[in-house]
Amino acid sequence: MFIIDGLNDKQLGRIVRNPAFMAEYNHLVSPTSPAGQSQQGWDFEMVKRLKEDASLFGKRPIKEYLDY
Repeated sequence: MFIIDGLNDKQLGRIVRNPAFMAEYNHLVSPTSPAGQSQQGWDFEMVKRLKEDASLFGKRPIKEYLDY
């Protein structure tokens, strides 16, 4: 259900820039970390986390974030 298989880096980048995704997972990064300092930092960190363990992002099916 929350599998990222079949999604490329561009699609993952689009997912992590989705305002709903950002609102739901903003708590995962500290405002003082590089991911909390810039959009580029956020994108890099969250795509990395999705690839490492997509199960951490289980509030809704991950592909739903592509629709915005």
